[in-house]
Amino acid sequence: MIRIAISIFASLFLSFAAFAQSADQEADHDALRKLKAEATEAVNKRDYAAARKALNDPFIATLVTQDHFSDFEKLKAYFESLYTRNFLRMKSVTMSAEADEKSQIYTGTFAINKGSTKERYELADGRAFDMDGRWTSVAIKQNGEWKILAVHTGTNFLDNPVLTAIEKSVTWFGLGGVLIGLLAGFAGGWFVKRARS
Repeated sequence: MIRIAISIFASLFLSFAAFAQSADQEADHDALRKLKAEATEAVNKRDYAAARKALNDPFIATLVTQDHFSDFEKLKAYFESLYTRNFLRMKSVTMSAEADEKSQIYTGTFAINKGSTKERYELADGRAFDMDGRWTSVAIKQNGEWKILAVHTGTNFLDNPVLTAIEKSVTWFGLGGVLIGLLAGFAGGWFVKRARS
């Protein structure tokens, strides 16, 4: 009888422990989804205070341009330069991010995930590019709060709207060059013929 009571007690204890662990992990997944949403909104709104809050100290970030940062002020300066530079100056950068699956949580303090992005780059000259991207992140939990420890973003460098626009420009410049060359050749031939006459 005592053995049966001990077995029942042990089963109940393990069930409660598993339930508590499951509830804790679900709370962590909710917190990680919230962190992803806050980080995305910080990019869309150029909210540097929110971005700083989402990032761990220290952090590592590699952006779609493959520029990488571990200093927040340099990261902020980079983003601000996108809106002030002369070449390909941005009017707005917006994105949405989706995870492929739930984060893999290790030791209750590290979470790894990956997913996709939809990004829109609007240039000051009126052009806009929509790009699909990928991201991988590592989050860390300290003092009960999840923060981004490392993030890497990228896009297909062989097939994207920016390359398509460049290819079109090169094609038009090439055709324009051929046309100017033909006109110059005909004009030169006409002048030579007239001079001989």
